[in-house]
Amino acid sequence: MSDELTTRDIDAPEGEDVPWMPPPLFKYVRLDRALAILKGRDIRFTQPRFLNDPHELSVEINPQSLTRDYYEHLVGAGVPPERAADMACGNVDSLVIKRVAWVMTEREKLGVLSLCDTADNMLLWAHYADEHRGAVLELDVSDLIVKRQAPDEIQAMAQVSYSDERIDFVGRGLPLWMTLNYKSAAWAYEREWRLYRSLSALRHKTGDIYVAELPPIAVKRIIFGARAVPIEEDTIRFIQGSADHQHIRIEKAMFSHGL
Repeated sequence: MSDELTTRDIDAPEGEDVPWMPPPLFKYVRLDRALAILKGRDIRFTQPRFLNDPHELSVEINPQSLTRDYYEHLVGAGVPPERAADMACGNVDSLVIKRVAWVMTEREKLGVLSLCDTADNMLLWAHYADEHRGAVLELDVSDLIVKRQAPDEIQAMAQVSYSDERIDFVGRGLPLWMTLNYKSAAWAYEREWRLYRSLSALRHKTGDIYVAELPPIAVKRIIFGARAVPIEEDTIRFIQGSADHQHIRIEKAMFSHGL
């Protein structure tokens, strides 16, 4: 699928429908985390430094693209072309160092909600849902899209692109958040989608934890892992006893005899 179909910088203006939405998406979690999400009516957006693959935090800066970008900036600011060329070409190392530092700093002002477009991924059940003892929540992401309070707030939704190609972010003119949206092809099995929000638009809960409000209506279904018995009972009782959560479909995963 092309970036045009899977990537959006999104907003939710008052009185208007959200113009684009991804398919139903799923969150793999431990069972205690599933219950906490339902009870707390919020969900965590993780800062980049806490993501589980340190390789995706690397920043690829093409010196030629950065030099050209800086040259065009100088010319646009009124610097004579010859002088601009000398300034840009004579400071390449410094430009790269400063741009990498800027990207690393600014990205930490973002929160990332990682989701998946399938609920039956065996590896995700094992890795993120407590070895099939946890649960999967089906979410309607449209209920997480809010009206931006400031023009510089970031709110974007994208399907992660898996590639071993080095991406020239400067040359392609990609926004800051997209430096987090490319992962090694080795991770393609995760079929990940990400919702990005500025930390300033989230609620600071405690320590390094920032959350977004998760209305009960946003949770459509909960699937308990095949090994979740009997600890799933507390969550079931909560859903059945809460008027705001009784719409949630309750399902149980089973191991396939064909595997």
